[in-house]
Amino acid sequence: MVAANDIQFSKQDRRSLNDRIGDMRSDFRASQDSRFMARLQGVNPTGSGADFHYRSERAFLHMMERARYYERDEPVIGQGLSRLSANVIQEGFTPDPSTGSSDLNARLKDLWSEWAEEPDFCHSEGEHNFHDMEELVFRSAIRDGDLFPLPLKSGSLQLVEGHRPRTPRRTRRNVVHGILLDKMAKRQELWVSKEELGFHSSVDRVSDLQRYSFRDSDGYRQVFQVYFPKRTSQRRGYTAFAPVSDTIGMHGDLQFTKLVQHQMASLIVLIRQRLQGEIAGTGNGSRQGLGNGTATEEVLKNNGIRKIPGIDAGLDVTARPGEKIEFNSSNIPNESFFSHANLLLTFIAINLDMPVAMLLLDASNTNFSGWRGTVDQARVRFRWFQRKLISQFHRRVYTWKVRQWLALDPMVQEFAAQSGVTPLRHKWKVPGWPYIEPFKDSQSDNLQQERFLNSPRRIQGARGRDWEEIAPEIVEDKGMLIELAIEKANAINQKYADAGVTWREILGPGLNSTVQMVPESPETAGATRNE
Repeated sequence: MVAANDIQFSKQDRRSLNDRIGDMRSDFRASQDSRFMARLQGVNPTGSGADFHYRSERAFLHMMERARYYERDEPVIGQGLSRLSANVIQEGFTPDPSTGSSDLNARLKDLWSEWAEEPDFCHSEGEHNFHDMEELVFRSAIRDGDLFPLPLKSGSLQLVEGHRPRTPRRTRRNVVHGILLDKMAKRQELWVSKEELGFHSSVDRVSDLQRYSFRDSDGYRQVFQVYFPKRTSQRRGYTAFAPVSDTIGMHGDLQFTKLVQHQMASLIVLIRQRLQGEIAGTGNGSRQGLGNGTATEEVLKNNGIRKIPGIDAGLDVTARPGEKIEFNSSNIPNESFFSHANLLLTFIAINLDMPVAMLLLDASNTNFSGWRGTVDQARVRFRWFQRKLISQFHRRVYTWKVRQWLALDPMVQEFAAQSGVTPLRHKWKVPGWPYIEPFKDSQSDNLQQERFLNSPRRIQGARGRDWEEIAPEIVEDKGMLIELAIEKANAINQKYADAGVTWREILGPGLNSTVQMVPESPETAGATRNE
């Protein structure tokens, strides 16, 4: 028996053993190329920032224009963008000042409402009010990748689309498609080209561009970039359709070819079959013409296809001698078409963060529980979009406007001078969504409140409402009902002396569904009447 430490290995044996041990290591398969994982192209093998992957300005702009083409010409893409915008923006976001002064809060609300509702005040071109711009900004950020609202000294917003920030060819500075970065990769300037400059046109000099500092002398933002990055090193946004560009093209081709195929199958086709010995000018060449109702001599010297006289959608096919032509009249579209088309639409829908049933406005392929579950999941993402839009667009716009009003409006200056007032402090009220199943959802909210599982303000907040605004309205509305009911009960009792009507009877159980209306006894009737 040989001891293990007595075994001697040559240098060649040790090298072979090391190779075999190295082969047995458990590497990540994702790091290896195989027939299932193609070799990556255009990738820095030592690692790179997100900007590296769209470093070619022409390719970056071409990807953006392709997404715009999808919106214009593809049958579902534009509608998908509209559906997403409608769910995220809805009737628009509303600022809620919380400065510490009720007078200043009211004044800022009035000024904002006046500015936001008038296109001539809030839009540099005077075409869109603020709610319109909310939708356009969000839609552009999804479709193009990003958009740059610029606040102007005039008090309006200029919306700069994503193709206009450009990088001159001759600059050696750290510029990512029009965004100048400092040594810490912090945004310094936005370089914007002229409106009429196409993306095929090149920019040679920095002087050909308009330059905007991202922050003013006080450190506040004066260039608002709206985009939804997926990496911390991403300076520009790219279209949400980038992962499904091939899928969108395939879906368009599939629909077009099926329409053409169905159109061809709907034609009236006559197929003439000749015997082997029949040649042009001989044999039985007399046929009844289709469409003109007369017998004609129908012998084609050049075997081929011609239109049937009198028939718009028709073909008359003559076979060559000895040929037999069969017409395929299979079902068009076939059964697999719908499932495949739905799969392609699903890929498109999930890249817009919505279920395919919402994209198509058609829930026939699922039941109510399936519809509710997918919509609940989609709303999680919709809320994320709302938060990002507030942080990148709404909050910056509101801060800019309040600072302008602090400099120009005497009432704002007076109220802001009070002690303990913070003029820029505010919140945004975002729209919620209606109940999917109103009765059960409202019962759930009521149960949470009665069992102390949730607070009224949180329940209202989940529905997109502000409890601080709702609570006074509830009290005021109920109080108004009680006052009106008391007046009516007193009028009835004056007219009919023995009526004994109370305001509770006027309102009935509608005042409070938990109150049981119990007939009064003669002993207690006078004590509870109209107090």
